[in-house]
Amino acid sequence: MIDKVAELSNAGQRVVVYAEATDADTILATLDAGAVAFLAKHELREDFVNTVLEAAQDRPYVPPAMAGAIVGDRRADRPELSEREREALLLWFQSMSRASVARRMGISQRTVDEYVRRARIKYAQAGRPAQTKSAMLARAVADGLLHPPHVGAEHEEAPDSVGQLPRPP
Repeated sequence: MIDKVAELSNAGQRVVVYAEATDADTILATLDAGAVAFLAKHELREDFVNTVLEAAQDRPYVPPAMAGAIVGDRRADRPELSEREREALLLWFQSMSRASVARRMGISQRTVDEYVRRARIKYAQAGRPAQTKSAMLARAVADGLLHPPHVGAEHEEAPDSVGQLPRPP
């Protein structure tokens, strides 16, 4: 299954995995392979609908089984992200487009793209590649940058009260 997820993801498809398995290793492996979300078969209908709708819009949605897996991912190989890289990622995870992130941060979209690119490189160098937004989200949650209930709470424009980003432990 993991190979097929990677194949589809590499071909530009948004992949939502719907499976019986709920162990963290399987969930994290599918996200690492490029799935935008993992949905366990026991999830509520509401989670199923929200996951599919958000994936179709390339926005993050974290159903309970996926949240449990990424929160429990406590690997010690955290990359050192700059304050601006963390800020750009946090705003992007709040379902803002990169153009909106740029406006909010007062920088160009090219700079936002560069922050995201640098973060991806740092995660890859740490042995934790994050090729998709969902994989990057999983890394950020696992590293304590944000918590699943706060993801996807805002669309396009985040409130002015994003505030100081937490430093990873």
